[in-house]
Amino acid sequence: MTLKIGVDTGGTHTDLVLVDTSRNRYETLKVPTTPDDLGIGILDGVTRLLAETGETAADVETFLYGTTFVTNLIVEQDDVEVGLITTEGFRDVVEIGRASRKPNIYDINWRPNPPLVPRRNRYTVPERINARGEIVTPLDEAATLNALHAIRDSGIKTVAVCLFHSYANTAHERAVKQLAAKHCPELKITLSCDIVREFREFERSSTTCINAYVLGPMDRHLTDLADRLAAADVSGIPYIMRGNGGIMSFDRAKTFPVSITHSGPVAGIIGAAALGKAAGLSDIITFDMGGTSSDISVISDGRPVVTTKGTLADYPILLPVVDLVTIGAGGGSIARLDSGGALKVGPKSAGSVPGPLCYGQGGTRATITDANILTGRLNPDYFLAGAREIFPDLARSGVMDTIAAPLKLDIHEAALGILDIAESHMVNAIKLVSVERGLDPRDFTLMGFGGAGPLHVVNLAEALGIKRVLVPPAPGNTSATGLLCAEIRQDLVRTFVCALRDAPPVELERAMEDLMAQSRTVLQQEGVAPEEQNVMLSVDLRYEGQSHELAIPFVSDDLGDDRFTGLIERFETHHRSLYGYDLPERRVDLVNIRATAFGLSPALPWPRRPSGGPVNVQPGSTRRVLHRLNANDEDWPVYRFVGVRPGVRIDGPAIVEYPGSTLVIPPNWTADYDTLLNTIVTQSAEKNPASKP
Repeated sequence: MTLKIGVDTGGTHTDLVLVDTSRNRYETLKVPTTPDDLGIGILDGVTRLLAETGETAADVETFLYGTTFVTNLIVEQDDVEVGLITTEGFRDVVEIGRASRKPNIYDINWRPNPPLVPRRNRYTVPERINARGEIVTPLDEAATLNALHAIRDSGIKTVAVCLFHSYANTAHERAVKQLAAKHCPELKITLSCDIVREFREFERSSTTCINAYVLGPMDRHLTDLADRLAAADVSGIPYIMRGNGGIMSFDRAKTFPVSITHSGPVAGIIGAAALGKAAGLSDIITFDMGGTSSDISVISDGRPVVTTKGTLADYPILLPVVDLVTIGAGGGSIARLDSGGALKVGPKSAGSVPGPLCYGQGGTRATITDANILTGRLNPDYFLAGAREIFPDLARSGVMDTIAAPLKLDIHEAALGILDIAESHMVNAIKLVSVERGLDPRDFTLMGFGGAGPLHVVNLAEALGIKRVLVPPAPGNTSATGLLCAEIRQDLVRTFVCALRDAPPVELERAMEDLMAQSRTVLQQEGVAPEEQNVMLSVDLRYEGQSHELAIPFVSDDLGDDRFTGLIERFETHHRSLYGYDLPERRVDLVNIRATAFGLSPALPWPRRPSGGPVNVQPGSTRRVLHRLNANDEDWPVYRFVGVRPGVRIDGPAIVEYPGSTLVIPPNWTADYDTLLNTIVTQSAEKNPASKP
């Protein structure tokens, strides 16, 4: 039995998928998220999914989990008290940061994020290590003990330790942890050298503090979830999605929770990359719209774009993470009138409780979901395949009272206005990851998923001049399925600053071998057999005088080239492709060495169906749909996804209802289904191409 369950907990719904590739089995389910206790919704979903499929918990080989739990902890800034021990003279690094007005230098109202560790909880100790790893001033153990005792006596349970240049020599940080274990064993210690051994003091301190901040809550959450799964006889190994696109065990995640940032959204991107590859598409822009927010990312040449300078709620994270943009535009995003009477949509969401007006759970404010109900795009009788009762009259009266009447609009004009404004935000977000980074979105396929993504994705493509859209076979459960596409992965880094041509070959090779050995050890601890392990090396390079680097793959032949000619050529080619120029007369500097270790890629979880050529399919019904302002409402044919087969073609305008989502196919677009039951939506040839965005 090769039964796997993937669970993605979002702000509104918890999505589940059950897969057994040996039997070509693929089943999905959506249940409401229980924000006060996520484990309740998760266990309810697992129990229902097993009951509906006739499977037993004991047959579950692997449990995979994606969540925004870490992100929510930082965004919501719960009252978690954390201590910080750092080098004397560097107490305020986490507050000063880069001392820049990066978001908008002209915004006089902008204020920086408050530090995660307030000044009263920050302690310094005399010690000093230089950038070469040499001890200049030994660690003052008496001062360290005083700091540990003061932190303990204040009631703090978790401590971040980030000493100056500890990335080059970990001795002093290790000594702090040993002192804590001996004299204050109740303290949970996070060392920066265990989290990220990379220079840049502010970013390393921020990353370490985030890890300490979420350490306790994440430990409790994962322990509780593992216990509940075990009590339900789900004995499979539990794994969780990381921000880098890989997975790791719950036990490792408990000590390294900062690596779980954007866990749920990243799972969708990994699934999109796997599905795109199977469909023969390598350049994709992903659009994942759920009940609370929308996440947009780029997949280039079949690989998600990864950055080593990510952020979490505007706090820097010095770890490899899949690059994505998140906006507050989900199905539950609230429509309102501002103080000047202008219509605004988002970023606040009604969430799952009380949810949109149409949920009938006491919601009082109009949302995007309510607007989709009123325009006929959503079927109130088939919402989540009929699992949730919808109350259109509540949506109608709420939108009329809060939006339409104050603006003196017809109810349908108000609903279309809500959707137009929301989609304009989505278009701008897609431009952030494409146009503003020198990419033409028309060169990409736009993939729409999430519970609400297919409702809007074709409209967004049309606005951007994109000619092809892909919708996965179970769009509302793509993130949950993406969990089953990820391999176990570990990223390690070491700072190694020098002129590249002057890099000592012996020391460089030793550092690389050490990184590879450590990464293989982690994989072995995670259950990856030696013959299934893969390790890739890369180096961060920059021109002399630059403050940013580019990661360039490092191959074995590079060590045999004492001038690193091939490596420099690859760096300059990449620099030229990103920035439009290179500096061949400028010295190239080595900054960091990186190792990425991963196990074997799992089999594609989506089953293939046999293709029998073109197939005719008849709509099950028709529905009055209002698509654009000033356009006449008309009856659109409505199809059920459960009735389509490979080779089916559906001409727009049309609606396709999935068990967990709805696809809107506007006029002049055509949908075709492949053997994976992907929906490939293309624009008719006679449609005039949009201007370049």
